[in-house]
Amino acid sequence: MLANERIFEVVKMAAAVLLALVLTFILLLIFSAQPLESFSKMLFAPLTKVRYMGNVIETMIPLSFAGLATALLFRTKLFNLGTEGIFYFCGVVTAAVATQTMSSALIHPFVTIMISGLVGGLIALIPGFFKAKYNTNELVTSLMMNSILFGLGLFIIKNFMQALDVPGVASHLFQATAKLPVIIPSTRIHFGIVILIITVVALQLMLFHTKLGYTIRMTGLNKNFARYSGMNAFWLFLVVHFISGFIGGVGSSVELLGMYNRFQWSALPGLGFTGALMAMLGRNHPVGVVAAAFAISYLRTGADIMARTTDVPVEIVAVVEAVVVLFVSSQYFLRKYHERALIKKGGEQSA
Repeated sequence: MLANERIFEVVKMAAAVLLALVLTFILLLIFSAQPLESFSKMLFAPLTKVRYMGNVIETMIPLSFAGLATALLFRTKLFNLGTEGIFYFCGVVTAAVATQTMSSALIHPFVTIMISGLVGGLIALIPGFFKAKYNTNELVTSLMMNSILFGLGLFIIKNFMQALDVPGVASHLFQATAKLPVIIPSTRIHFGIVILIITVVALQLMLFHTKLGYTIRMTGLNKNFARYSGMNAFWLFLVVHFISGFIGGVGSSVELLGMYNRFQWSALPGLGFTGALMAMLGRNHPVGVVAAAFAISYLRTGADIMARTTDVPVEIVAVVEAVVVLFVSSQYFLRKYHERALIKKGGEQSA
């Protein structure tokens, strides 16, 4: 069974999660006066109420967008973490458009999200251009861009959009017409989940059913593929960066219009860096990224409930995430079992 690469990755992920949970339980045995209750709360409490599952989905949406934006870059072997800055600055762009008056509750959010996505795509072209033209290290460029975008966004909010009646960083209230509607009663699950599904389907079709997607996937396996296949590598890097930035911009706008009444991010939201985790856990596959986002969101919601009802701090979920990443990112975790399965399969076929 482990001879199949896809099945092996699923087994590897499941084993990593299981080991992380075992380690978490051991830590609870050591530090908690009620380890069984705490562990049970973390694993099963989100299933007990519609509101809790609503929290899982609400948190999953921005994690998924950040993961999708990063996964596309990772597929092309571009280690770019610029989604963080794009999320923040496109939040400022969203606030600028969402505070304007428009008559239609259909057109307003659509225009806001599209403008945010386009700005995100254009911003992402900057590190993309330097990578394609000068082979600049995209990790360094993207991290510097995060700092620039944060400072610029903060400057714009404080000097042009600051609500004087609210302390701290805060834009004026969004217009009611700009808000994304809640689609499931008793929760805050909004129309952004539909936009996420559309994004996943579009990305899936692009990656696995178009020439561009094939080139992206093959270039990730062999960086010279684009050049040998006749596609201009310069334009490929630009296109990939633009699409990634567009997804990040859309995700930022969806999060703000669905969950907030005004822009109030006084620091980088952390979604871009978490997106790298989602991409890694989801193996850079659109559906896998969403599944990873759901799993992490579920664990975080469970940990939050556990922290409020037991003696265990919410930070325990960070242990789970760290251990999972440690094992999943390891090239050698369960590798010998995979190699044995391949040898056995090869022997059976040659017999």
